[in-house]
Amino acid sequence: MKLQTKLTVIFAVCLTAIFSISGFVISQRIDTYNHKLTKNLSTQLIESKANEAGAWLKQRIRELHIISKTPTVVSMEDEALKKYVTQLSRDMDSYYGNNYGTFGINRLDGLEYITDSQTIDVSDRDYYKEMLTSDAEYIISKPIISKTDQSLITVACYPIFNETLEKIGFVAASISLKKLTELTDNLSFYNGSSLIADSTGSIYTLTDKNITDNLIQDIINNVPKNSAVTLITQKLTGINSDYMVFYAPIPNSPNWYLCTVVREAELFRDTTLLKYSLIFIWILILAVSIFVSYLASHFATKRITALSGAMKDVRKGNLDTCISLKGNDELSGLADDFNVMVTDIKQLMDQVYNEQKEKRQRELQVLQSQINPHFIYNTLDTLQWKALEYGADEISDLILSLSSFFRISLSKGKEFIPLEKELEHVNSYLTIQHYRYNDILDYKINCPRNLYSCYLPKLIIQPLIENAIYHGIKPKLNKGIITVNVFEEQNILNIVVSDDGVGIPEEKLNKIISNLKEHLTSDNYGLYNVSQRIYLHYGDDYGLSIQSTKNEGTSITIKIPVNRENNNV
Repeated sequence: MKLQTKLTVIFAVCLTAIFSISGFVISQRIDTYNHKLTKNLSTQLIESKANEAGAWLKQRIRELHIISKTPTVVSMEDEALKKYVTQLSRDMDSYYGNNYGTFGINRLDGLEYITDSQTIDVSDRDYYKEMLTSDAEYIISKPIISKTDQSLITVACYPIFNETLEKIGFVAASISLKKLTELTDNLSFYNGSSLIADSTGSIYTLTDKNITDNLIQDIINNVPKNSAVTLITQKLTGINSDYMVFYAPIPNSPNWYLCTVVREAELFRDTTLLKYSLIFIWILILAVSIFVSYLASHFATKRITALSGAMKDVRKGNLDTCISLKGNDELSGLADDFNVMVTDIKQLMDQVYNEQKEKRQRELQVLQSQINPHFIYNTLDTLQWKALEYGADEISDLILSLSSFFRISLSKGKEFIPLEKELEHVNSYLTIQHYRYNDILDYKINCPRNLYSCYLPKLIIQPLIENAIYHGIKPKLNKGIITVNVFEEQNILNIVVSDDGVGIPEEKLNKIISNLKEHLTSDNYGLYNVSQRIYLHYGDDYGLSIQSTKNEGTSITIKIPVNRENNNV
């Protein structure tokens, strides 16, 4: 059996079995679990809204407590109370949901200060009578009709005590039930309705005017009588048996409950939809599982076959092989790694070939340089003495510099020479060039004597100076200077060759730097040769860095490790 067929059968059987078993188990448990989850989430939502209403009431009670401790209120002086209660109502009306006349300061004889020009007698009101006899921290009245705007309100009363803790009156605040209605209006709960009622049957808010009287009565009849009860869920009976009611006690209230009623079918509608959706998905998966299994196995094996073919090509010696597998899976990553591996092998082989070729060329150059060098030296010495004999001092100096130049260039075939000899070689070269370009060339060489004994590959400075003369100073068409500065920094030998010539155009400079970094041959063979020799001896951590500004000059820095030992074998 082929791999594709095996994968198709395995995938089809596994998918069918897994989804069949999962569908059966989930369908058995979904009712119980989702019903419980829906109720829990619903109770949390309703409790949160009840707590929000309780927190709003608690804030109002705190404000009444603070007002009752105000010195002006405790003094119970007529004129001061009138001004204070007028200002208090003006400042606090919006928090209590009234437009005016929210607060009243009551004396125990029933006289209530409402404004700076109005007092009323409340001795016949229920909340006044309850406040006289109650030892509670505060009381909240049953719903009453406001005489100012005919809206439904409740009155919260907080006692006033003098310095001897004797009750001398109370603060009364009219709390508009519109404010509590606003807190419950935004309770979006399965198209249900909410109201606030207490255990005696009093209704404080009603958010849905379309709710039937019969349903309201059933809700009120089931309000818990025990104020300590936590949130409960009650299924109604009779003609309203398709409704469920959630009762959440409102903190800081006299047995108020947030009552939220919703149809049971609406509450568990998502559960029913989920069951039907699950059945549909189960059937759909059974239908497409085999088809998907076939496509998946075909896709996987096709890509593996392509990768296997590419590997066979490489095994036959075709290193130009490249495979592209679209996607971000493991096979695509494996194909990318394969391409990188083949490229690296090819580059490594090319690099080894080029390095071996360069090595052979350098060995040939060394061999050629060793072919009877004494003949050259003796001939140059003879020419120098003949020049002196005829009084040609400048020719004698040039021949002497040329002789020194060749001696150090050959260095008996040695690859590494002391820095002192390298600078002597540079000085000989500059002396010769100075005679040739006396009118446009000057030079300086600065090096601490303690660095003279450092060893470095020979002939790595002269090519840079040659570049500076021919590409920097000559095109300038007037006198220029070449400076060689040598210094040590953090055990690194820095050799800086600078000129004040025409500089290098930015585009060309970027190309040169890129070629040196990638070890690519270019027209600037001298720079490439020096860079490549440093790379072969010391690696990528060392080499050349170039800075150039148009019409200001160029500076090339050689960085190699400080070495005071002779590396010649």
